[in-house]
Amino acid sequence: NMNTLTPTALRDLLNRTGVVLSKRLGQNFLVDGNVLASMASLFPSDKSVVFVEVGAGALALTGILAERGKRVIAYEIDERLRKVHEALLADDPLRTRIELRYEDALDADWCALGHEGETLVLMGNLPYLRSSETVLKLIRTDCIGQACLLFQREFATRLAAHSGNGDYSSLSVVAQTFFDIKRLLELSPDVFFPRPEVNSTLLGFLRHPSGLEDTEVAPFMRFVQQSFLHRRKKLADFFRRLGVPLTGEFAETSQLRPEVLTPSEFIDLFRAVSRVTRV
Repeated sequence: NMNTLTPTALRDLLNRTGVVLSKRLGQNFLVDGNVLASMASLFPSDKSVVFVEVGAGALALTGILAERGKRVIAYEIDERLRKVHEALLADDPLRTRIELRYEDALDADWCALGHEGETLVLMGNLPYLRSSETVLKLIRTDCIGQACLLFQREFATRLAAHSGNGDYSSLSVVAQTFFDIKRLLELSPDVFFPRPEVNSTLLGFLRHPSGLEDTEVAPFMRFVQQSFLHRRKKLADFFRRLGVPLTGEFAETSQLRPEVLTPSEFIDLFRAVSRVTRV
């Protein structure tokens, strides 16, 4: 059964199916019943919700999502886990609500997954090496208004950091331009199998209007990224590279460092700079 898989039972199942977990793919599966119950409690049962899960793993979270939503479309890049999934789903009444796709979730068109009247919610225990890529895809996928994603704690801290904080980065600015981001759960390595060497944090994302026009999104993201290339330097250095005058409306801002600007201040600056030079 998906929801009662202990580390021992998972180890036995992997041995039986001949699957050796891959460090390269970041395969650390959630196996703690209490943590899974806490994650489930974040979602009211809603039969209009379709969960899109990145990294099905050992289906522990998949099973819980299937109980609470209309259906789950779970992506798994490792085709070898098909045998594990077949064994877990064999007698499970929830299997009719679960669609497994053995492909890279980041290459998929998530918006094509929902039908009229359905709400798409993104979930995932992400391979840590692909965290940035997943967040950037989520930003661009505006049919998804809500997500819950598990990250390495340091990455989550950067993503949720506010202006003026040492962890605040270009990704913090861009992500918070599109989403309210909340820390939901802190997880120790003990709740995973095999045990990773890092702590993890579950972040909640709720989309809000960015205030940007569609045509501004890509240049804005590039602008923010470039402004942080030398984060310890004042913006005067960045302005010089862009050919922006250090006088007039830019005089004051040129003396600031990028990490003190909030996302909305970045939008104002991006527009002001766009008026005087090509960004």
